Amino acid sequence: MENTFILMDKMVNSVKVSADAGFVMHLRPVRRLFPHPCRVSAIGHIPEKRQWIDRVFPSINISFILQGEGLYTFRDRQWPVLAPCAITQWPGEPVRYGPHETWEELYVIYDADCVAELGHRRLVRPDRPVWYLRDGADLREGLHELQDLRQALDTPGCADRIDRLLERLTLESRLGEAHPEQDRRAAAVRALRAQVERDFLKPLNLPALAGEAGFSEVTFRRQWKRLVGVSPHHYMTRLRVRHACRLLVETHESVADIARACAFPDPLYFSRVFRQVAGMTATAYRRTHRLPE
Repeated sequence: MENTFILMDKMVNSVKVSADAGFVMHLRPVRRLFPHPCRVSAIGHIPEKRQWIDRVFPSINISFILQGEGLYTFRDRQWPVLAPCAITQWPGEPVRYGPHETWEELYVIYDADCVAELGHRRLVRPDRPVWYLRDGADLREGLHELQDLRQALDTPGCADRIDRLLERLTLESRLGEAHPEQDRRAAAVRALRAQVERDFLKPLNLPALAGEAGFSEVTFRRQWKRLVGVSPHHYMTRLRVRHACRLLVETHESVADIARACAFPDPLYFSRVFRQVAGMTATAYRRTHRLPE
């Protein structure tokens, strides 16, 4: 059982470079080779959203909240926004929402004529305008994929891939719905998870931090798994492997060096874990996903 979770400098820097910039992509005028009934009109990533939104949209939008908390009001009802979650804005319907301090948001805009098709696919529902996710790893991976696609937007078929990627992310978010309890234990687990994602340069002894929050180690691990969906150890392992994937694609470092940079001191153990999580060896992943130079 692993008590100390360490994220090394290179992994930290790769996260900050990708997360801090933000972006907007306008896709309405981009030609599709294989038209999709739910064409994405625009996408945006806001790493630290501070402003509140109080307006009526002409489009139907889905906002994925990756980090942070706030409030969302729709049809005179208010919901807590607790990352990771998704909120919906409907055409012609007033909404008000925003963070308590800041949150990280990935938003997707569809033209109003997509409402019927999105509803038919049960990807959006006016009676369920907010839904909570057990784990935000799929959203984070999708964000990284969007950042790569953004660099190739003029490539034929790129917009088709984005349409289908966003449909898949929405589907996965629906399949991974959770119903977090609004109590002290749930809030403490969310705070500890945020600390894991924030303090990349520090060794983190989560059981000790959980004890400071009033948990026994057994209770903490049970509550964490109930709310996050996987154990703390597996959650951190997935984070490490995901960032190893990025380093394999974006750098020329050796597999052994990447293993050490992602807190796997034993390259053989890294290779075994990487294959279990990614479905292929690290070398095969690099060969398959390396972008042309």
